[in-house]
Amino acid sequence: MKTKHYHDDPRRGAILGVVLVVVGLVSFIGMGLMELAARDGEEASKAVSNTRAFWLAEAGVQRIVKRLYDGTPGNVGNRTLGYGKYRVWLHDTADPPYAVARGRAGSSDRYIRVDLVYLASPYEDTVYGGGAGGGDWVLDLRGSGDPNSWNDRGGRDIINGDIYANGDLYMDEDSEVNPAPAPNTYNLNGDVEVTGGITVDGSASISGGQTTGVDPRESPDLNAMDYANNNTYDIAQIFDDLGISSGYLPAGHPLRDVVMKNPSGRTSECASTTGDDFFFEPRVCNNNGADSHEARTPLDLGDGNLYYVDGEVWFHSDYVYGFEVDGQATIVATHDVHISDNLKYKDSTDLLGLIALGEYDAGGDLDSGGNFYFGDPEFGTLFTVDAFMFAGNDFLYNTRSTGPGQEEPESGFEVYGNFAAINRVSVNRDWYRPSGGGSRRAAWYDHSTDEWKDVVTDDPLTPGEISGMRHYRMKVSYDERIRDPTTQPPGLPEGGGSIFGGMVGWAEVNTSSG
Repeated sequence: MKTKHYHDDPRRGAILGVVLVVVGLVSFIGMGLMELAARDGEEASKAVSNTRAFWLAEAGVQRIVKRLYDGTPGNVGNRTLGYGKYRVWLHDTADPPYAVARGRAGSSDRYIRVDLVYLASPYEDTVYGGGAGGGDWVLDLRGSGDPNSWNDRGGRDIINGDIYANGDLYMDEDSEVNPAPAPNTYNLNGDVEVTGGITVDGSASISGGQTTGVDPRESPDLNAMDYANNNTYDIAQIFDDLGISSGYLPAGHPLRDVVMKNPSGRTSECASTTGDDFFFEPRVCNNNGADSHEARTPLDLGDGNLYYVDGEVWFHSDYVYGFEVDGQATIVATHDVHISDNLKYKDSTDLLGLIALGEYDAGGDLDSGGNFYFGDPEFGTLFTVDAFMFAGNDFLYNTRSTGPGQEEPESGFEVYGNFAAINRVSVNRDWYRPSGGGSRRAAWYDHSTDEWKDVVTDDPLTPGEISGMRHYRMKVSYDERIRDPTTQPPGLPEGGGSIFGGMVGWAEVNTSSG
């Protein structure tokens, strides 16, 4: 019997061929899968790098914002973070200013552009007078010692912070310009810059630098802020829509305890103006035992609210001495702002912006309004104001200071914030009794003739009238919280200043130039 050997089987070759084909296919597929896996890994790695580059660019944005918050301008060089780097180019002289941040991870680059906002330059000063009305203008500071404790009269004018005036500065007696209050993070040393000259007589003093003959600054365009459309509450429109011509908003309305229109109990104040009058105060007011120097009645304006008022704005209650302001808010009046009662912040997180916008003609020029009136028009009382104030025109004394019925103040006043006027700061604080008798009247010093004159008639004062004059102190201290966007109220006028106001736009771009 013959034994059958396997290698003699004719199917052997066929099976071997199949095996070789299968092995080849498996090898081919395996190589393809390996290549695909490698390609997927490379693409995944690129995706990871791309994402990392994006977040690094975002880190650059946060870095430049933090630097600008802290008052540190300039580009940010390469910074290593995690798996890559970022850098930032600051274009702060562009119009509008912007910054571009680049994130780099591996071979991936991503760019993000953010548009930036800076507040108008008047917010850098404690007192700012733009002199937009033309003509000669002098910011006068005078007075001696401290106010009398028993009647708050007298006292030297004190400015704590920097001054800019498109005009002259005259200082007499014991008046002072000092550094901004502690902590004075931004080194505001009591510098004075004027387009004209500086005269310092008597014991008056300026702690910082004195610069005369500077170029006039460009006035910010308040009208360009378009507050009629850029607001949280259009107050006049709210009242009109509800058909309310006088009184409070209805029960349940969120502004019922914030503002009222043309109150019937204040006809003399409303009669002194041409437009509608809006009084910011709670519906129920209570002094809670306060004296005339205090402000205890709460006025809750809320955080982040911008109140646009087509009319006159008043802080003038018949029942209380002032208001405890709660919130970070801005109030804009298309006419004038009248501050007759004390305004005090409830706590260190509160900040109030007040803007007397005024009304403009078709050419964009101020037509009327834009003034701040200080003092109670009947009783002359005002002791303290916490606010950043911006006048489209002037700061003046109360509404009766422009006529024979002007009311003498009962005290000087203190401001924690600033005075910024596109034209002048002309709050009359010197008063005399006419030699013929009658109530005291406001006086001003005409430096061109070296004469004291009546504010209304411009008649020179007699030596006897001058010897009996009274001066009421003005003290203004800079509130440096305006430089921190976390405490800035919304909608403050923008411009070419150095105070950072935040970001207003975000977009991904292709290059460092945007």
